Amino acid sequence: MVTKEEVENVVKAVVDEKFVKSVEVNEKGDVAVTLAKDTPNIDDVLIRLNAELGKIGGVGTITINREREMKAEENAELNKDMILEKLKEVIDPEIGVDVVNLGLIYEVNVRPDKTVYVKMTMTTPGCPLTMWILRAVEDKVLEIPGVKDAEIELTFDPPWTPDRISPEYKKRLGLY
Repeated sequence: MVTKEEVENVVKAVVDEKFVKSVEVNEKGDVAVTLAKDTPNIDDVLIRLNAELGKIGGVGTITINREREMKAEENAELNKDMILEKLKEVIDPEIGVDVVNLGLIYEVNVRPDKTVYVKMTMTTPGCPLTMWILRAVEDKVLEIPGVKDAEIELTFDPPWTPDRISPEYKKRLGLY
């Protein structure tokens, strides 16, 4: 079982301690790290942190959040359709299709505290753009008025297949 101390040591080796807002490890070994919104070189930090945490034995799901401020529109009505529509703006650069029509989004929930949870996958576990796409999804969700925070979970269960592509895009891509 992974310990909080092991996780904290890896986090401190990757990112300056002053930018680490919290580190949490639950009984299943799931890790949640929250970084300051002004963390420098955030893309590099996210990639390195995810890779290094993944090397620790016993680590389950890795969630890396960035600190957020609540937007002025805190009473805005949020719903799943609104979020999915916004996520259509995230295009997989290798395929040229948005993450919704590509079938990468498995689940979307709006929690009572206005945190949006997105469970998603990649076309392959070794996708070189994984961290870029995850960040783009998080950024798009956080652009929606009234969203307090975004939690993006990456899963490969079930694995993605071309069957998940929307019928409209299957036609566009010549898949039927």
